[in-house]
Amino acid sequence: MVTYFPAFGPAHDAARKLVRTIAVGSFAVAAVLAPALAQDARWDNLANAPFPNGYPTEETRTLLLDELYFQRAVQVYLSGLPAVNMLAIRDGSEAKFGSGHNILPVWKKRMDAKAIIPTPNADVIYAQSYLDLKKDGPLVVVAPPGLIGMLTDFWQRALTDVGIGGPDKGQGGVYLLLPPDYDGPVPSGYNTFRSPTYNVFLFWRAPMTKGPNGPETAQAVAHIEQTLIYPLRAGIPSEWKKMQFPDASGVPLNMMYPRDATFFDRLAQFIEYEPVASVDPFLRGMMASIGIVKGQPFKPDARHRQILEKAAQVAPRIADALVVSPDHFQGRLYYPGKRQWFNAYAGVDDKFFSNGYLNLDVQSTFFTGAYSSAPYMNVNAPGIGARYPAAVKDADGDYFVGDRTYRLHLPANVPAALFWSVTAYKPADGSMIENGQPFPSINSMSKIAQNADGSYDLYFGPQLPSGKPESNWIRTNPGEGFMLALRLYGATMPFYDQSWIPDDIVKMQ
Repeated sequence: MVTYFPAFGPAHDAARKLVRTIAVGSFAVAAVLAPALAQDARWDNLANAPFPNGYPTEETRTLLLDELYFQRAVQVYLSGLPAVNMLAIRDGSEAKFGSGHNILPVWKKRMDAKAIIPTPNADVIYAQSYLDLKKDGPLVVVAPPGLIGMLTDFWQRALTDVGIGGPDKGQGGVYLLLPPDYDGPVPSGYNTFRSPTYNVFLFWRAPMTKGPNGPETAQAVAHIEQTLIYPLRAGIPSEWKKMQFPDASGVPLNMMYPRDATFFDRLAQFIEYEPVASVDPFLRGMMASIGIVKGQPFKPDARHRQILEKAAQVAPRIADALVVSPDHFQGRLYYPGKRQWFNAYAGVDDKFFSNGYLNLDVQSTFFTGAYSSAPYMNVNAPGIGARYPAAVKDADGDYFVGDRTYRLHLPANVPAALFWSVTAYKPADGSMIENGQPFPSINSMSKIAQNADGSYDLYFGPQLPSGKPESNWIRTNPGEGFMLALRLYGATMPFYDQSWIPDDIVKMQ
């Protein structure tokens, strides 16, 4: 059947409008379906590649083996991310401040966007060191009081909390770190831990104090600078290296893991340095399938190098897609059907185990945009530990964009025994947005405006909304998305029983 439209007049104009509407709609549907159809075609090509007489053609053989190498490389990237994430942080720091157990960089004026690192916190004082038990042997760590700290291996598996959540209960204590292959006598009188890796991450966080004009850092820095680290075998204090505490605040530092083929080079170097047993056999097998084997050089040829390059680009994008897919995880949303806030530790413990299995997807999403994990960070006990609701979407389900202006309403009596804060990050890697403000963060120790009923209204946008207090505003960058993290240190019962719920972020007209 052929339909003819009038050549002119109102009926002609209406017909032309109908055709345009249908065309635009068809184009939109085609645009939505195109990626799915392309993916189906890709899978069809793999499933239907020629196998004459039951044998692959040379083209089929190459196609399938390249696909296998690519898939293995993607999985090695995602599974190796905790280690390479940590290596990048160490290397970025040591390139600026040097290496050694006696060097403990401290962000004495708070961490800011100059440090390119996943999900840093501007609202506590950070200090980070990178210990090498292969080089130095067993190390004694004298931890000062007042810390929220941890010691982890370089797969970011906690050896112990230190400070409030650790055996010293925030009073300070003496810790002994043993290498994985240490077989000597173990002296008494220490909090002793054996690391599965030679490399150990020392991570101190010290709460700031509330002063008349906002957070004050002096006491937290003074506590951290009481840290002492020395080899167990160096029993005479005159043999100890003098501790150094360089100020890292405002120092440009690139501590971000790579999203190219050099990721696998770093992983291979790490595997060569560490004991075989520090990696589980399955992951060792996955790494071996792409050429990473302890005791053997990692030298992929040009074709495999090209595949590694693509895998290193695709793998973190897969993790980024998982981050914004709460329906993929059980218990991902804090308030299902009510709010957009999600839980980065959904259904897992601090080592990312869920009821007896390693939750690979939660682990990979966590280390794509964050670093460091320990029991105190994930303990579900009122008044102890911390909770970290995060959001990437507003109340309408739209992603945050820096061109728009938003408001977050926090009801009165925010359930945080120590303090609370809200920080803006880049969604892809969790680094702080660089917005021209000292810190892309607002915290309860600052002089922020409070509503008459004790609630707070916070604002996010490229310009301060008219008539709103600057103390309650985080500037955003047009053309860039952002993510928000609400930190509740010492989260109290109203958070757990959900008698207190933060509002969704809403667009402002």
